Amino acid sequence: MNLRRATRTVIGWTAALGAAIALTATPSATASTERAMVPDGVYGITFGGDEDALLTPLSDHEGAPTVLLPAVGAPGYQEWQLVRDSNHTQIIKNLGTGLYLTLGGLDAQNHRPVVASPYPYSWVVRTGSAPNRVTLSALGKPLRLDKSPWLIYPPRVDVQDTRPDLSQEWELTFHE
Repeated sequence: MNLRRATRTVIGWTAALGAAIALTATPSATASTERAMVPDGVYGITFGGDEDALLTPLSDHEGAPTVLLPAVGAPGYQEWQLVRDSNHTQIIKNLGTGLYLTLGGLDAQNHRPVVASPYPYSWVVRTGSAPNRVTLSALGKPLRLDKSPWLIYPPRVDVQDTRPDLSQEWELTFHE
């Protein structure tokens, strides 16, 4: 009688242990997948692939807002250089102004405007749903670069809470 009880106990514990191992070893269907970093280089950056929505500094002055405009200005004005500054982040520098894409030295918060600054900011730039699509996220925060909801022209750029859809993807066009 004690042998049967011991056998059932061992079998029960073995089954429970096997189930626990299976649950922890198998990634869940909802787990996010790590996306690759984008190669360093010079790019044109458009919001959602709209060629009339190129990422553009409004002026070459520190603190100038970053906006979305059709192709305008001198060469380099709407070109951005991505440079890796760590294993996980890249800085984004405008070739025309020499200023960086930043949050103006402020903490990342929902709807914080993105501005031009002489001081670099580390962005998490990852591939998106297609090879030329990316997401640009604030380091250590669930915020992504996005088109501001303000109804003004030209449209401003800010950081917003991460959404699960593809509406916060940017398209990179490599420039030589």
